[in-house]
Amino acid sequence: MNRRVFLAGLAGAVATAATGIALGRRSDGATSTLRVGVMANLTHAPLLAGLGSGRIARALEPVVVESRVFRAGPRVTEALVGDAIDVGTSGPAPAVVHHARHSSHGRGGLRILAGCSSGGASLVVSRRSGVRNAEDLRGKSLAVTQIGTTQDLALRSYLARHALRDRAAGGDVRVIAVSGATILAQMKSGELDGAWLPEPWATRVVRELGAERFIDERDLWEGRRFATAVLVARADRATDPRVARLVSALEEEVARATRDPARTRDEAYEELARRVGNPGKRADFDAAWAFMDVTDDPIRSSVEELGVRARTLGILPASASIEGLFP
Repeated sequence: MNRRVFLAGLAGAVATAATGIALGRRSDGATSTLRVGVMANLTHAPLLAGLGSGRIARALEPVVVESRVFRAGPRVTEALVGDAIDVGTSGPAPAVVHHARHSSHGRGGLRILAGCSSGGASLVVSRRSGVRNAEDLRGKSLAVTQIGTTQDLALRSYLARHALRDRAAGGDVRVIAVSGATILAQMKSGELDGAWLPEPWATRVVRELGAERFIDERDLWEGRRFATAVLVARADRATDPRVARLVSALEEEVARATRDPARTRDEAYEELARRVGNPGKRADFDAAWAFMDVTDDPIRSSVEELGVRARTLGILPASASIEGLFP
């Protein structure tokens, strides 16, 4: 993996993430709003449901909650670093990389404050690909939704464990970054052999194209538990009382999703339909729920392991540290 390419993919999200986001500050400089980011994936369902239902807004009154939906974790963390949002849910890998980069320059880094989900990511392959084992990935074309996502790191780590590398780094597996919708189209046409995807995209590919779930990522982790979505804030926002209230509100949403998952899916699906237009078939959304768990535990051991993997792959220098990422 080329570290420059990886970091460029992260940094390239800055302008897009910042565009159109109200900064939430009054003319006298006082902060009256909490700017919240959330991703357009099922793994972020508790926060999506809380925002869409209005429960989070009511829990934080009189603070005004402004929210923005992002399509990938690196966009969320870049928006945090660029002070375009105050707090948001992201995959843990972008938080690890951005924290290590920015804290090493004395800029405080990021803080992971709570969990949102575990699991909910898979490597899916088309039936025509002929992939039956890791060695069969040699010469294939695989995709992720963006360079620098948690699934991107998972894919590259898996390839490295089987002595495989991205073609861009001199290996013989082609790895590209395109949107979930493009992945669906290119796997259907045969341009792609597979993709490492979060839910509900992995399940959509399986159900819409008859693809195979080659790896359920839960099977690669001890106890089948690993952080997929976590609540992250910039270090200088982490102790803000408004952020603390959001942490509590998200914990309530996770508890609600555990008690009544159908209602959370209803509300999350409706919010995505309102915000991004086409969240896919509702039946696929429901089926994807079986491949993840909601949890307010950020599963620290799995996040720390991502730091080890990022250093091993050369994405972060060997001296990089994620100390301070957890308060």
